[in-house]
Amino acid sequence: MPPPRRRKTEAAAAAADVLLSLPTDVLDDILARVGLRDAVRTSVLSRAWTRRWEFIPSIDISADDGGMWKAPSAVDGILLRFLGRVRRIHFILDKDTSRRVNDWLPTLSRRGVESLSLKLRSHIQYFRPPRLHESVFYCSGLTVLDLSTCTMPSFPMDWGFPNLRTLILSRVLFLEHYQLQEIIETCPLLEDLRLVKVYFYGDREFVTQAPKLRFLTLCLIGEFGCIRQELPLLHSAAMDMWNYVPSNFAELLAALVQARNLQLRLCTEDGWEDGWYNWRPEIPRKLPCTFHNLKSLQLHMDFSEPTPIELTFLLLKSAPNLQILKLVVMVNDRDDWFSYFTMP
Repeated sequence: MPPPRRRKTEAAAAAADVLLSLPTDVLDDILARVGLRDAVRTSVLSRAWTRRWEFIPSIDISADDGGMWKAPSAVDGILLRFLGRVRRIHFILDKDTSRRVNDWLPTLSRRGVESLSLKLRSHIQYFRPPRLHESVFYCSGLTVLDLSTCTMPSFPMDWGFPNLRTLILSRVLFLEHYQLQEIIETCPLLEDLRLVKVYFYGDREFVTQAPKLRFLTLCLIGEFGCIRQELPLLHSAAMDMWNYVPSNFAELLAALVQARNLQLRLCTEDGWEDGWYNWRPEIPRKLPCTFHNLKSLQLHMDFSEPTPIELTFLLLKSAPNLQILKLVVMVNDRDDWFSYFTMP
């Protein structure tokens, strides 16, 4: 009678053979569902399983997948052995991966990546964020691009995002002010745009031409730039104005006239007279548009100042079909000044 260890080995081999007898598409589906980390670990089951995970049609590499992102060599090994499509990439950049990510981007641009998310960890200095490799613009199959705390490179030749539907930029530095405008205008399918503290050198103005945009989030310090085209399919918009009403505020609202849900945040620091800009804005008596589609309005305001009060009444008079009004009153809560809206 075989010893117990040998019986277990034979049983495991038999089980492996049973799995390998399944149709290829079923095996691929199983390995895809268990996640990349566990799919790679199946290589120790037997010789037949050593390279089985390499033939999955597509994989996702995520920062949440067993901490694999903490070892750049692990990502190197995966990209070297797996030659199929890398569908989704989610990196949280630490000291090591922030330097290595530019080595991976040229490979990823050739693997049909659809969702790319690069986020810098908070302990890394972000006032001089790392500059991305230009191959990020060659990821033409992207539907989601989410970048945080990085510097955008110059445009290469023949770049484009024809399939991009979601663009999220947070603490991103543009060395050339026209880059943001050109990115937005060359994404014909863009539906969700979120700009949070985007930095420019030189002129801050950008033009949004996104006819299919449905969700818009703006959290910029100072002037918001200009949206010169009405967004006909806009469903929800959120703007965090901090303690500053941009000079083109009325024009900006006119571009959002089709919105059904609107969130605005306007808070002051030490009052308008002593705030960052030492300037009290002029709120227009009447907006150049009427929000006939607006059903839900959410306002985060510091009502200790007259400007938020004037702005609230102005919006209420311009929204005849409003059904839901939510007011969040902020008074002397400095810890909350640095929060911002995110769309669901």
